[in-house]
Amino acid sequence: MITVSAVGLKQIVTGVITPFEDAMPEIKEKADLLQAWDEATEQINVYFPQISAERFHEDINLFGEYKFPAIENIQYFIDNEIHHRGQAYVYLRALGIEPPFFWDRY
Repeated sequence: MITVSAVGLKQIVTGVITPFEDAMPEIKEKADLLQAWDEATEQINVYFPQISAERFHEDINLFGEYKFPAIENIQYFIDNEIHHRGQAYVYLRALGIEPPFFWDRY
Protein backbone atom coordinates (compact mmCIF):
# COMPACT_ATOMS: atom_id res chain seq x y z
CA MET A 1 0.00 0.00 0.00
CA ILE A 2 2.84 2.36 0.84
CA THR A 3 4.42 2.02 -2.59
CA VAL A 4 1.22 2.62 -4.57
CA SER A 5 -0.91 5.50 -3.29
CA ALA A 6 1.60 8.24 -2.52
CA VAL A 7 3.78 7.48 -5.54
CA GLY A 8 0.72 7.18 -7.78
CA LEU A 9 -0.67 10.53 -6.65
CA LYS A 10 2.72 12.13 -7.25
CA GLN A 11 2.68 10.76 -10.82
CA ILE A 12 -0.83 12.10 -11.39
CA VAL A 13 0.15 15.57 -10.14
CA THR A 14 3.58 15.88 -11.74
CA GLY A 15 3.05 13.84 -14.90
CA VAL A 16 6.43 12.19 -14.26
CA ILE A 17 5.78 8.49 -14.76
CA THR A 18 8.15 5.93 -13.24
CA PRO A 19 7.94 2.13 -13.18
CA PHE A 20 6.32 0.48 -10.18
CA GLU A 21 8.81 -0.40 -7.45
CA ASP A 22 7.64 -2.26 -4.38
CA ALA A 23 10.99 -3.07 -2.78
CA MET A 24 11.44 -1.37 0.57
CA PRO A 25 14.74 -2.68 1.98
CA GLU A 26 14.86 0.08 4.61
CA ILE A 27 11.92 -1.48 6.46
CA LYS A 28 13.27 -3.96 8.97
CA GLU A 29 11.23 -3.31 12.10
CA LYS A 30 7.69 -2.29 13.02
CA ALA A 31 8.90 1.26 13.74
CA ASP A 32 10.33 1.49 10.20
CA LEU A 33 7.01 0.44 8.73
CA LEU A 34 5.06 2.94 10.80
CA GLN A 35 7.47 5.72 9.83
CA ALA A 36 7.13 4.83 6.13
CA TRP A 37 3.34 4.81 6.53
CA ASP A 38 3.42 8.27 8.15
CA GLU A 39 5.66 9.61 5.38
CA ALA A 40 3.35 8.21 2.69
CA THR A 41 0.36 9.79 4.45
CA GLU A 42 2.14 13.16 4.42
CA GLN A 43 2.80 12.80 0.69
CA ILE A 44 -0.84 11.93 0.04
CA ASN A 45 -1.89 15.02 2.01
CA VAL A 46 0.41 17.15 -0.16
CA TYR A 47 -0.42 15.73 -3.60
CA PHE A 48 -4.14 14.96 -3.47
CA PRO A 49 -5.30 18.59 -3.06
CA GLN A 50 -3.22 19.53 -6.12
CA ILE A 51 -5.34 17.44 -8.47
CA SER A 52 -7.72 19.67 -10.40
CA ALA A 53 -11.25 18.57 -11.18
CA GLU A 54 -10.31 18.34 -14.87
CA ARG A 55 -7.26 16.17 -14.13
CA PHE A 56 -9.46 13.50 -12.51
CA HIS A 57 -10.83 12.68 -15.97
CA GLU A 58 -7.53 12.67 -17.85
CA ASP A 59 -5.95 9.35 -18.77
CA ILE A 60 -2.76 8.68 -16.83
CA ASN A 61 -0.49 5.77 -17.71
CA LEU A 62 0.32 5.15 -14.07
CA PHE A 63 3.64 3.40 -13.49
CA GLY A 64 3.82 3.08 -17.28
CA GLU A 65 1.32 0.18 -17.05
CA TYR A 66 -2.17 1.33 -16.07
CA LYS A 67 -3.71 3.76 -18.53
CA PHE A 68 -6.99 4.89 -17.02
CA PRO A 69 -8.54 8.18 -15.97
CA ALA A 70 -6.88 9.49 -12.81
CA ILE A 71 -10.08 8.96 -10.81
CA GLU A 72 -10.10 5.24 -11.67
CA ASN A 73 -6.49 4.90 -10.55
CA ILE A 74 -7.34 6.68 -7.29
CA GLN A 75 -10.34 4.38 -6.78
CA TYR A 76 -7.94 1.47 -7.23
CA PHE A 77 -5.67 2.90 -4.51
CA ILE A 78 -8.62 2.95 -2.12
CA ASP A 79 -9.80 -0.56 -3.06
CA ASN A 80 -6.23 -1.84 -2.71
CA GLU A 81 -5.91 -0.38 0.77
CA ILE A 82 -9.22 -1.90 1.87
CA HIS A 83 -8.17 -5.29 0.51
CA HIS A 84 -4.79 -5.28 2.24
CA ARG A 85 -6.22 -4.00 5.50
CA GLY A 86 -8.58 -6.97 5.46
CA GLN A 87 -5.65 -9.32 4.81
CA ALA A 88 -3.74 -7.83 7.74
CA TYR A 89 -6.72 -8.36 10.07
CA VAL A 90 -6.99 -12.01 9.02
CA TYR A 91 -3.26 -12.61 9.53
CA LEU A 92 -3.25 -10.90 12.93
CA ARG A 93 -6.21 -12.94 14.11
CA ALA A 94 -4.56 -16.13 12.84
CA LEU A 95 -1.59 -15.22 15.05
CA GLY A 96 -3.90 -14.76 18.03
CA ILE A 97 -3.63 -10.97 17.95
CA GLU A 98 -6.84 -8.97 18.11
CA PRO A 99 -6.48 -6.07 15.66
CA PRO A 100 -7.84 -2.64 16.53
CA PHE A 101 -11.38 -1.85 15.54
CA PHE A 102 -11.25 -0.71 11.91
CA TRP A 103 -13.07 2.50 12.76
CA ASP A 104 -10.48 3.41 15.44
CA ARG A 105 -7.96 5.35 13.34
CA TYR A 106 -5.91 6.91 16.18
